[in-house]
Amino acid sequence: RLSKSGSLSFHPLFCEGGALPWKIELYFLSMTDLTAGKAVSLQSEPNLKLWNCASWSSNTIIAVLSVLGLVIVAVTKTIWTKAMFSGLDFHFPIMACAISCVVTMVALVPFFLCGSPLRPVPRQSYGSFMTVAILTCIDLACMNMGLDYLSVSVQQALNAATPAAVIFFELVLYKKIRAYYVYLPFIPLLAGSAITTLASGENQSSPIGILIMVVAIFSGSLKAITTHEYLVKMKNEMGIVSFLFWLDAVMLVMLVPWAHIKGETQGLMNWDYLAAPFPWIIVLSNGLFGGLRAYLVKLVLKFNTPLTKVVCDIIIKAMTIGLSIIIFRTVVPTLMGFGVILTIFGFGMYSVAALREKILCREALTPNGTKFKKMKTVMVEQDPVNSESRLEKNVRAEDSDKRPLLSASPR
Repeated sequence: RLSKSGSLSFHPLFCEGGALPWKIELYFLSMTDLTAGKAVSLQSEPNLKLWNCASWSSNTIIAVLSVLGLVIVAVTKTIWTKAMFSGLDFHFPIMACAISCVVTMVALVPFFLCGSPLRPVPRQSYGSFMTVAILTCIDLACMNMGLDYLSVSVQQALNAATPAAVIFFELVLYKKIRAYYVYLPFIPLLAGSAITTLASGENQSSPIGILIMVVAIFSGSLKAITTHEYLVKMKNEMGIVSFLFWLDAVMLVMLVPWAHIKGETQGLMNWDYLAAPFPWIIVLSNGLFGGLRAYLVKLVLKFNTPLTKVVCDIIIKAMTIGLSIIIFRTVVPTLMGFGVILTIFGFGMYSVAALREKILCREALTPNGTKFKKMKTVMVEQDPVNSESRLEKNVRAEDSDKRPLLSASPR
């Protein structure tokens, strides 16, 4: 039974002679428990009680909804943006990023009004924060420009090659060598991306679009390998809301001049739907997807296993390409279709291989080779007078703060 206080209890074992003279304690070495330095104690209870599943049920609902939400938002974001470019002739990809920053910042204001603090960027982290902002700005703007120049299928196939760039920069900059099975998926992944690009027609691909996507892939990869630990640290220190607010504010300062230099500001003034309200609703609504996707990714990682996130990425990639072919009535040659399938297959292989490598590294770092989810069972003889076991006494004595680490549920 899982109580509201977090302690666990169970019904005692029985035999013909009555209750066994043992107290059984289980210690769950989970990621959360190891980080918090906790141990969970299970003690026998005279009355059998039903499992309290309220917390488990709510977490399950959040886990399922976060996965569904991430898939829907991620797929809709890409298709919505492409439809905005082609259907509304809104060929202002950098300005679209700037509008997205403004919409996200406005959407975050209610959080601050409701009591969430707006924490500033630490002074000693200005340089690192600017590096993250610049790389993120280049990544988002180039991704949007690539989507404007290329079909969704080609853009997604090229984007799937991002892990190859990450591995390349890790090897060049940090001399980091991965396990052999991590490199094998790049054979179908890169081959599929190349076949998809070469087999696409002139109306689906362009040299400038491919070049821009290469820049986007490189900037995103550099951000992933050089600032990952800093990003995790800053999100924990500042909070995800404050971090997103200041990141969008800094990117907005860079995107507006960039859009003006590229001529998008003047082009927006001459846009055919400038005075029409409905097209602007579509454009502004598109700006909400970026921040919402970032929040849903955090929920998925919090309430699901890493494998679930891997499966989500594969589903998102496949659904985005498949729905774009149907919605935009894209003519897919046989060779191009083969390249798309090969790309998705290679992307899936890499995702699973990277997850396996991560799990093996985590287990190797665990003391004595104990897995994080493994349970250790200790059977201690029950003292009928003193309910505190010898193990609890030892733990209590070894705790420097003189506070017991074991939670004992009352009998």
